[in-house]
Amino acid sequence: MQIKGKIAAATLGALALAGGIGVGVSYADDPTATHSPNATPSAQSSPKQQSSAKQQPGTKHAGAKQAGNKQGQHAKRALLKRALHGEVTVGGKKQTRVLAFQRGTIEKVSATSITVKSTDGFTATYVVNADTKVRKDGEAVKTTDLGSGDTVRVVARKDGQTSTARVVAEPKKR
Repeated sequence: MQIKGKIAAATLGALALAGGIGVGVSYADDPTATHSPNATPSAQSSPKQQSSAKQQPGTKHAGAKQAGNKQGQHAKRALLKRALHGEVTVGGKKQTRVLAFQRGTIEKVSATSITVKSTDGFTATYVVNADTKVRKDGEAVKTTDLGSGDTVRVVARKDGQTSTARVVAEPKKR
């Protein structure tokens, strides 16, 4: 597999992992809820058990499965739109890699680096080199074509304390 394909696969894997983590967190218990130490499990069946009890043996509900899949895709997409920043470790045949991602506004930009600040105050500086893909409005541009205050998404490879941007993209204007 070519390096570009590996990077694309790793990026998609990172985003899918971030989506899965976010979906899990979004379905977690409300942290403000109080739990009774004397609570006992109920004998109620789960919605999945109830639906399978209604299902006739040998029949399939493809429509229900597709609807559930669409809801899952919608939830993942919604989560990714809200993800501000994070890191993920991806395994490979020869080594593991750490990928960092961030969404925010540009604080500083030069030909060799870009500093991005997310809405929660997290700020990171990324090295920019000849391998960094920079896109603005769907078109390939130079890093210096981006300006302070522009909203961008960054995917970077992290090696120790250094994060090297692989992709810096400003979303297309609608």
